[in-house]
Amino acid sequence: MEGRKLEGKKTPRKDRIVRMQVIERRGEGADEELVKLCKYMRVMSDRDTDATVTQVLKTMMIAGRDKAVGGSELAKISGLNRITVIHHLKRLESAGLVKREETKYIMQPKNAEEMLLGFREDMDKMFSEMDELAREIDREFEIMEGKGQHENAQRENKGGIVQAKKKKT
Repeated sequence: MEGRKLEGKKTPRKDRIVRMQVIERRGEGADEELVKLCKYMRVMSDRDTDATVTQVLKTMMIAGRDKAVGGSELAKISGLNRITVIHHLKRLESAGLVKREETKYIMQPKNAEEMLLGFREDMDKMFSEMDELAREIDREFEIMEGKGQHENAQRENKGGIVQAKKKKT
C-alpha cells in the first residue's frame, strides 16, 4: 500500500511521513540537534539567542564527560567568556545535566541518550503527580457539587415549609 486515495489524491502513509521527518532531521548537524534537545528540555531560554548554553553543554559532553573541568578551561575550549560559561554551568547544574565537584564540573549523564532518559523519568514522575492532583481536584469538586445540591435541596425545602406556614395563617 503506497497510500490511500482521498478525493482523487494519494495521501502518504503515516509511517512514510515519520521516516521522511527522521531523514530530514538527520540532515541537520549535531549542533542544531543539541539546540532542539535543549529547547525541548527547557534548558535553553528564549534570551539565549546565540545558543551559548548548548555550546557549553557540547563542550562539557566532550571535555567533561569523564573528568571534572573548570570554568576557565571550558571557556578556553569553547571560545566563550568565562562568566558566560559559569552562568550556563549553573543552569546546566540546576537541570541535573552537570554536577559540581568543588570548583569544577563533570557531566552527570554521559551522553545525549542518558540525558533524554533522565528527562523522560522526570517527566513521567511529573505526569504521575499531575494525574494524582487532577484526581484530587475532581474529588473535591464532586464533593463541593454534592454539597451544593444538598444545600439547594434544603433551601427549597425551607422555602416550601415557609410557604406552607404562610398558607395556614
